[in-house]
Order: sequence, then structure tokens, then C-alpha cells
Amino acid sequence: MTTLGNPGQRKRSYFAARWHGEVPLKPLFWWDMLTVGTLVNALAGLVSLILLARGLHPGLWVAWHFLLVPYNLFLLLVVWRAARDRGSLRSLALCWFGCTFLF
Repeated sequence: MTTLGNPGQRKRSYFAARWHGEVPLKPLFWWDMLTVGTLVNALAGLVSLILLARGLHPGLWVAWHFLLVPYNLFLLLVVWRAARDRGSLRSLALCWFGCTFLF
């Protein structure tokens, strides 16, 4: 695999680039986690509430609600690793992760 800075070779995938620290902390935190992650979680929560309102089996809407836990954990871990010396961002990322369970 190569880094994004080498134009002659293939770029890493979305997940691999973030896991290997090739994405700067600022867009990783503000765009990937807070913007995209929050929107995806809000949409999944809305679908979960619709399933609940339609009276479907509780296991179905609970499973749908927690379907994004692996993605949310991935975002938490990559932000945590990128923010080594930024404790406040680590705390915000941890709070964001906790909120994904509530909403």
C-alpha cells in the first residue's frame, strides 16, 4: 500500500487511509465524525423510530438502531489515535460516541 502523497501509485481506500493516519485530524473530526457521522446516525435513528411506530418486532428496530456501532467505533478510534496530544478533541469524540447510543 502507498500513501496519498505518492501520485504514481494507487490511493488507499476510505477506511485504510483513515486507519493508517493519512487523513489530517481536522477534517477527520469535523467532517467525518461530526458532520457525516452525525447525519448518518440521525438518519438511522429516524428509520429506527419509524420501524418502532409501525409496530414491528422490537428486535428489528433495536438491531437497526445499533447497526452503525462498528462504524461509530471506527470513527472514535481513528480520531482518538490522530488526537494524541489533544485531550479536548478526544473527550469530544468520546462524548459523540456516547450520544450515538442515546439518539
